[in-house]
Amino acid sequence: MLINGWPIRKDAKIFLAALLLVVFMNEYIVYKIQSYRWPTFPDIDRDLNKCQVALLIGDPQLQGYQDESFFPFGMITRWDVDRYLWKTFAHAFDYSQPDVIIFLGDLFDEGSKAFPEEYKSTLDRFQSIFPQTSYMKTIYIPGDNDIGGEDYDIPFQWKRDRYERTFGNVSDLIKFGFVDYAKLDIVSYQLSERKLKDAQDLQKKITSPITVMLNHNLMSVNVKHFVYPITRRLRPKLIFSAHFHTAWLHSCTDCLRDDEYSWDISKQELTYLDSYLTLDMTATNSMFEITVPTASYRMGTPNIGYGLAIISMRY
Repeated sequence: MLINGWPIRKDAKIFLAALLLVVFMNEYIVYKIQSYRWPTFPDIDRDLNKCQVALLIGDPQLQGYQDESFFPFGMITRWDVDRYLWKTFAHAFDYSQPDVIIFLGDLFDEGSKAFPEEYKSTLDRFQSIFPQTSYMKTIYIPGDNDIGGEDYDIPFQWKRDRYERTFGNVSDLIKFGFVDYAKLDIVSYQLSERKLKDAQDLQKKITSPITVMLNHNLMSVNVKHFVYPITRRLRPKLIFSAHFHTAWLHSCTDCLRDDEYSWDISKQELTYLDSYLTLDMTATNSMFEITVPTASYRMGTPNIGYGLAIISMRY
């Protein structure tokens, strides 16, 4: 065998064949194998007035430019994780064909401190990784990496303003089908007057039979009197959150009861589920919170993925 006139030795051909096999496995086969573990998508009525499918993305945290390695290694790591997110999201999207896509915060790893050109470059990458968001119903929730709020990362107003110019209002009520999706700026556990006012404003807009609260930080791990001023106004039957990079279900039978002290919550890890989990949200005071794992392998956890929720009405 000749390449550019030079003979290739037998051991070199074996090496090249092995290299091509590894690339093929890593770039194609491994994704297919993992997708076979997903449960069969149920046969449902795709009527938005009765049922809707939400694809949930937690902590994609596109790598930035300040904390990555120097050239060319930073460029290589950004390219690799971007490609991974693009491929895995494409598989999840094709499988679910969602009605709505929900990003649960920490969209950018350096969103709260990126310089303008860095922010623009990361946004361009984000839109190329998730191109479906240009024509699909998409909801974005801010995380502490987007607008600050964790440890010493101060949530200055300019961070919030930049995020809202790019991804829409931090706090908002989005009506979609028979569901009201309530967004609130709760990336930290500081219950400010502004957050309470936002909750009151959203409460006045709620008209749908089901309210789903969207938040970056986990709500139900807190003492009840801290978050109850918000939950008593929005009365969410279901909360989607992220931040901790793992998949958990928090169930509570009395979380919406009108007192500020009882908060009896059970926990269930969702990492190794091999079928759909059914939740009955008809009980008066019940509330469920599902934390979605990170979608990026750069977050230091071995169990990564996406969340899928099928929300339906019973008549």
